[in-house]
Amino acid sequence: MSKSTEYISNTMSLREPLKLSLELLENLLTKTDLIGKTVLTKKETLIKKECSLFEEFERGFPSVCFSIATGIGKTRLMGAFVTYLVKEKGIKNFFILSPNITIYQKLKDDFGNKGAEKYVFKGLSEIANNAVIITGEDYETKGIKASDDSIQINMFNIGKINADIKTTTKDGRTLPPKIKRFRETLGDSYYNYLVNLKDLVIIMDESHRYRGDRGMETLNELNPILGIELTATPIDATVSPNKKFKNVVFEYGLADALKDGLYIKNPAVVTRADTDFKGMKEDEIEKLKLKDAIQMHRDTKIAIQNYVADNDFNNVKPTILVSCKDTTHAKSIFEYVTSDEFYDGEFKGKALQIDSTSKTDEQVEQLLTLEKPDNNIEIVIHVDMLKEGWDVSNLYTIVPLRAANALTLIEQTIGRGLRLPFGGKRTGVEKVDLLSIMMHDKFQEVVDAAKDKNSLLYSIGKIQLTKSDLTSKKITVESKTNDIVELEEEEKKISQIKDKEIRKKAESQHKAKVIVNTVIRNTISNKLIQTPNELSNAKVKEKAISEIKEKIKTEHADLTPKEQVTMAKEAEIAYKSAVDNLIKNNILIPNIKITISENKGVIKDFNLDTKKFSENILQQEFELIRETIYDHKQDKIKIQAQTLDLPEYNILELLKKKSEIDYENNSDVLYKLCGQAVTAIKASLKKPETLGDTILMYRELIANKIYEQVKSNITIEITAKSKPEAEPYSLILPWNYSKEKDDEILNFKETVSPKLLTSKVFNGFTKSCHDKYKFDSIPEKRFSEIIENENKVIKWLRPASKQFNIWYNNNSDRYVPDFVAETENTIYLIEIKAENELEDRIVKMKEEAAINYCKNATEINKARKEKAWKYALIPHDKTDTHMTFMKLVTEFGK
Repeated sequence: MSKSTEYISNTMSLREPLKLSLELLENLLTKTDLIGKTVLTKKETLIKKECSLFEEFERGFPSVCFSIATGIGKTRLMGAFVTYLVKEKGIKNFFILSPNITIYQKLKDDFGNKGAEKYVFKGLSEIANNAVIITGEDYETKGIKASDDSIQINMFNIGKINADIKTTTKDGRTLPPKIKRFRETLGDSYYNYLVNLKDLVIIMDESHRYRGDRGMETLNELNPILGIELTATPIDATVSPNKKFKNVVFEYGLADALKDGLYIKNPAVVTRADTDFKGMKEDEIEKLKLKDAIQMHRDTKIAIQNYVADNDFNNVKPTILVSCKDTTHAKSIFEYVTSDEFYDGEFKGKALQIDSTSKTDEQVEQLLTLEKPDNNIEIVIHVDMLKEGWDVSNLYTIVPLRAANALTLIEQTIGRGLRLPFGGKRTGVEKVDLLSIMMHDKFQEVVDAAKDKNSLLYSIGKIQLTKSDLTSKKITVESKTNDIVELEEEEKKISQIKDKEIRKKAESQHKAKVIVNTVIRNTISNKLIQTPNELSNAKVKEKAISEIKEKIKTEHADLTPKEQVTMAKEAEIAYKSAVDNLIKNNILIPNIKITISENKGVIKDFNLDTKKFSENILQQEFELIRETIYDHKQDKIKIQAQTLDLPEYNILELLKKKSEIDYENNSDVLYKLCGQAVTAIKASLKKPETLGDTILMYRELIANKIYEQVKSNITIEITAKSKPEAEPYSLILPWNYSKEKDDEILNFKETVSPKLLTSKVFNGFTKSCHDKYKFDSIPEKRFSEIIENENKVIKWLRPASKQFNIWYNNNSDRYVPDFVAETENTIYLIEIKAENELEDRIVKMKEEAAINYCKNATEINKARKEKAWKYALIPHDKTDTHMTFMKLVTEFGK
């Protein structure tokens, strides 16, 4: 480290990651001729030797990226870079670029306001006294160099220089954007003035925002000697959602910051303990999130007040950020949290809606001064205004009400609240150092993703981003039927024949076989015959041979008439073996057109037996559970009771989803039963005020208790049932799978981690009708080994998604079984299912549909003198490889 770098680091009190970044820039400038006249390719080679992360420049000038997590101090690092380049390299012209107005205003204050709390040049008088801040508003008057000592720091929002907006004069002339118009004071446009500077350095804040074609073009036109990029998200979304920058030279990501535990809050997701959110309406979940956020907010406020009192600090007012879907949604949320319904109107005058419809000067001022003690705002409601550039140290609770996957959570949610108050350091008091994100119904999804080494959330929140893309490149592989595979293998062997004449004859025979296979497949697919056995019928064969001859003439017009005749003869010879091979490699699947019966349930009026209705319902106080994303520590916060206006409806919503219940014809009796249940539950509670929470927590249990009694008082009326119609047999359909480009296809007997299983493709089967398969679970993979080991199994397959026309749930959903296996006398339709799901309503509907299919298929096959069909529903824990196929399908056959 040079004395200059050490001086800058100490004077600016740079945190360790920022200090290392400055040292790295110094090293690159010293060892790689980064701003010299060396050609770009040579510079790239030199940088690769110094930085293992770096791959190549991605702009028309040397530009390197420093990936720094939000909250670490990227703006201070920008000031340090400017100071070093001035002191050590004599550079006097800088162009600092921001992606939006929010960041632009913040940067102007941090670089240009010497009285600002976060002024970057404090203690650096040689820079502060000579820095001239030129902005998008005053460049026409301040853009001319004041003196030889002046340091010109241009600050622009990308929209200012990237605008395609042109002005049209009264006489119809079109003028270029203002920054590109001629100015007498300069003798040129300001844009061209910048282009002609010999020492221009561009510093790009949130540089992932300048990756579009127009942004790249504009920056290349400025022709700087160096580009320095800073971002917490080094992802080029213009290429793909997870395409990583190739010019990263330094990385201190969220993972590193969380591991160090020094500079940012520890993010944690929150849910309500013991609450099942299934069946709850979206607006119900939203209101619950908001109410629980206040409970979390109050708990945090008390923790901060205690910490402040114990350590003689100024108080910090914690705030809540609510993310909404759109402006209409934001308005409704604002009206709700400021209403008397929400904590008796406590937050009237304490909530701020900030979006495109409500962004007044007063509101912007309230937003920008949110950290000040005299600011009353405790809840900020936004749509998309605060995605970047707005991050305050007193944000402690985030309520995402719009759909958020793991990546969105990292990019747009967590980053807003990572900054720490109290000197930007962790206090050691857990509740004061936590950022709480109210996930409720998404809680488990996020926790699982944070623990799953293959998930993006784990990758960003747990380990350093690697040079490769966050999502590997995927390709599609086709799982082909064996008759096609055999033809392809034969073609490869023929290509290895060295004797030209022998190879030519073999090629002709092979082409004939391919055409024969195509024609007989088309004959079956077009439903010209009922069963493949009819392909041997004299009339069917005659028609097929005629079509084959026509195909030879059209597809091999380059052959002489004599060669075409020879190929036709070869096709006739190959016809029988091709038919036999197709039948050998296919399972005859009856194509049955059938509609499952439609049921209507009529409930007779009765009174609910509530004597044991409160059994299994705990008398308890209710809590929020909070779990940190990085180290998975949990804590619990007791909350005040929840009030439900119409608790009956929360139970009724679940009853309406029962397939046997016809709500339209039974609404009165169902509502009455729900009311009786609520009355019984309330009477059983020691604290009646906990009724709302009790209903929310046990609604499914209560609904099922009602349903059990309803089933005894319901009459099922069959309203419609179609007669099965036998159609021609269908061919086995091919599969398409995706796999990682660099992943090898594995032998199905290899052991694979359950977490990796679904991404892997397997081969090596000897009895299957396709050459490759994927599996959804380890028990499914084990069952394939059981089938392969069974002598009585002739062939088997995993059917493609549209292989069967088996419909359930009132003919609205298609059922796709896991396996089909053929033995000497029977064809089995097989489902592998977790034991705890065997009684599931959907599983039962699928089972009924499959049994009906097998019954009808058996009747159809009996008339066609083919094999019977049978359904087997096998528990997943019975598929250990020491089990035999015949035992399983016999024991669990239906």
